[in-house]
Amino acid sequence: MAKTATKVKPKAAPAKNPVADALQTLLKDTYALYLLTHNYHWNVEGPRFVSLHTLFEQQYTEMFTAIDEIAERIRALDAYALPDQYGEILKVVSSLASPVVKVKNKDEAADQMIAHLITLHQRVVASAQAAKEIADDADDEESEDIAIARTQVHQKALWMLKSIIK
Repeated sequence: MAKTATKVKPKAAPAKNPVADALQTLLKDTYALYLLTHNYHWNVEGPRFVSLHTLFEQQYTEMFTAIDEIAERIRALDAYALPDQYGEILKVVSSLASPVVKVKNKDEAADQMIAHLITLHQRVVASAQAAKEIADDADDEESEDIAIARTQVHQKALWMLKSIIK
């Protein structure tokens, strides 16, 4: 009698966690904004140098701490933080033409920096609000709290940056 081969069922892929996925997007967008803000801190010039240099430093310092908090929450949800999103982060950052090398007028370059940061802060607000909704649906109050806090911080940053170029 011939032996029948035993079929081995493949293990099911771990269930995706929509909250962790939403936090990944928030982390990716925050990281891109952090990189650009830090770069602009180094490279801003012109009559508003001191005020913008100081503001950008305050913002990137705050984001650095937030990036760690978001990443650790993702790990607490048993997912890896940014396992393969570096290309996406660089694509976001490089999609904004650098005013540092393209614009001769320092004041105009600073305005473009601010405009780029406004665009990315808006993106982060949208990511945070989406993460809040998903966390709320999942009854994940801890993740929801992070998303709410991030929304508030970036809305305040938007107000400040928009006020500078009015």
